[in-house]
Amino acid sequence: MHWGPNGLPCLSLVVLRDCVAVKKHFLVIFGLERYLGRVPSKAITPSPAIARMLRERRQTLQLTLRGVAALSAESGNPIPHSTLARIERGELDPGVRRLQQLLRLYELPAQAAGDLLDLEALASAVPFEPDPSKLKDLAFRAWHEGRIGDALAAFLAFRDRVAKTEGTRALRQESVLSFAMAAASLGKHHLSRQLLDDLLFDRPEPALLVSILVQQSVVWRSLGSTEAALAFLDRASHHVAPGAHRYRGWIHHQRALVEIDLKSFAAAGRSLNAAIRSYRRARSPRDEALALISLAKLAFESGRAAEAMAAAGRAAEFAGRHGFSRLRSSALLENARALQLAGDVAASRRILTSILADSLVENDSVIRFYAHYYLWRAALADGDASRADVELREAAYFVRFVDPTSPEVSEMRKHVAPA
Repeated sequence: MHWGPNGLPCLSLVVLRDCVAVKKHFLVIFGLERYLGRVPSKAITPSPAIARMLRERRQTLQLTLRGVAALSAESGNPIPHSTLARIERGELDPGVRRLQQLLRLYELPAQAAGDLLDLEALASAVPFEPDPSKLKDLAFRAWHEGRIGDALAAFLAFRDRVAKTEGTRALRQESVLSFAMAAASLGKHHLSRQLLDDLLFDRPEPALLVSILVQQSVVWRSLGSTEAALAFLDRASHHVAPGAHRYRGWIHHQRALVEIDLKSFAAAGRSLNAAIRSYRRARSPRDEALALISLAKLAFESGRAAEAMAAAGRAAEFAGRHGFSRLRSSALLENARALQLAGDVAASRRILTSILADSLVENDSVIRFYAHYYLWRAALADGDASRADVELREAAYFVRFVDPTSPEVSEMRKHVAPA
C-alpha cells in the first residue's frame, strides 16, 4: 500500500459525485445540489467545524468582526456584524454566497472548507467528556484501533473543548496539530496544509515545532512536491534536539518515504535503517513497527517480492509480539500483496481472508478496504468475475475511510460505475 501519493483536487463535480463520504450538506453549501438535480428537503444544519474554521482564521489574520463587516461592504455584499457573530457561533449557516465571500476575504481555499465538511460527515457522535486531555487520549486510541468515525469525533471535540476552556497555548496548538495529522491520513491534504500553515504563523511552541515541520513534509509529499517535503525535513533536522531520538526517527522515516517516491531505493533503505536505530534508542516499538512495514513497502516498490515477503513477515511478528494488532494487519497486507507480486495468488487470498476476519471483529474500516481491494485483485487474477465484482463493491463501500488519492483508490475508481 502507498500511504502518501500525489494529491488530487477534490472539488470538481466529477470527484464530488464519486466521493462516498460527501454528504448532502457538502453539495448544498457549494451550490451543486441544484446542478445534480436534487433539492434539500429541510434546512441545512450549521456546521460547527466551518464556524470554528472561520473564527480561527479571522483571529489569525487579526481581524475584528466589525473589520470583516467593513471589508464585506467594500466588496459590494455587506455582511452585518451580528450575522458574522452568529455564523462563528455555529448558530447560522452562512449559505453558498456568504461562505464563498468569507473564504475569499480570509484567503482560504474552498478545498479546505470542503475537506472539513467531509470529515465532519464521517465523524461519529461527540463523546461526552469535558476533559481535553482525556479527549485527546480517546482520539488517538480510537485512531490506532481503526475506529475512524470515533477518532474524528474525539479530535473535533478535543479542539472545541480546548477553545472553550482555559487551556494552555501549547495544548491549543496540539489540538490543531493532531487534527491536521488525522485529516492528512484521510487524504484531506489541503485542509491539513492550511491548519499547519496557520500553526507556523502562530509562532508554534518549541516542543511542537519539529512535529509540525515533519507533518508539513508529509502533506507536501502527498500533494506531489518532493522538493517542499525535503525542505521541511531539513528544517526539522535543524530544530531537533540531539537527544530527541524519536523525532529524529520520524525525520529519517519520512525522508525514506520521499526517497521511495523518487525511486532512490538504496537511499531509502539507509534512511529506514537510521529510523529504526533512532526508534530503538527512543524505546518506541510502535514507530519501529511502522518502519519495519515501510521496509516491506520499499522491497515491494522496487520489485523484490521475496524480500518484501520476508520483511513483511518480520514486521508482522514484531507487531504481534508487542500487541499492535492493527499494525500486524498492515504488515500482513504487505505480505499478501507481495505474494501477488510473486504470483502466489492462493496464498495471498488466504492471508487476506484472515485479515478481513480480524478487521470485522475490530471494526477496522481502513484495513477492510485494503483487504477487499486485494481480494478483488486476487479474484481478477483467478478470472473469477463474479467474486471480483463482490469484492470491488465491498471495497467501494469502505473507500471513504482511506486516503482518496492512494493508488488503490485511483485504480478502484476506474472500475466502479458512478452512483
